Amino acid sequence: MAEIHASGSLLVGEGVFMKGFMRVPGVASIDGKLEGELSADSVFIQQNGSMDGQTTANHVRVAGTLTDTTVANRTLLVESTGLVAGAITYQEMEIKKGGSLQGGIYKVGREAPPMPVRAPEPPRAAAPEPVVLPEAVAEVAPAEQAVSPMPVRAPEPPRAAAPEPVVLPEAVAEVAPAEQAVSPMPLPVAAAAPATELPAASTVVPSSSIPLATNNKPKN
Repeated sequence: MAEIHASGSLLVGEGVFMKGFMRVPGVASIDGKLEGELSADSVFIQQNGSMDGQTTANHVRVAGTLTDTTVANRTLLVESTGLVAGAITYQEMEIKKGGSLQGGIYKVGREAPPMPVRAPEPPRAAAPEPVVLPEAVAEVAPAEQAVSPMPVRAPEPPRAAAPEPVVLPEAVAEVAPAEQAVSPMPLPVAAAAPATELPAASTVVPSSSIPLATNNKPKN
């Protein structure tokens, strides 16, 4: 790999943040943080550095973090502290013990699938205002217009058999004697009016009209 301080090189120091599109004819050394698109002859991501975006170079060496899309037209070297994630295209690759690759890996000459672009979320529509119905429409149908369910006729219970006549024993069927019979209530009798005594009438018969008894016998 060419010297970092050679002419046409880029050095992003520790603690520096850069974002945008960068084209470097020589070596790009990243010890800070870089976002965007980087094109160079050689890219070196140092242990404290990170690059997020599209990186294209002939030689790529990663000791820090390289994410998104990486195209190493010739060599890709991942150090023991390095992490490469995303869509990775390489010609020759070397991974040291402890290094990590995550994502899709493709050889040069095979077209890597485009990275999925997350569609922006549509703006949330405001909640619709409640619609107030007019009173005529909001009236509830009267009860007589409501559809009543069909009545279900319950099955008739089985009819019980007629009970057999009960024959009472003779002792129970005897009629009570006459003296024990209940006599009817006596009717009240109206009291008789007291008899009225009439005064004795004294009748005087004239003596001339009373025949006298005689002892005259007829003579023979």
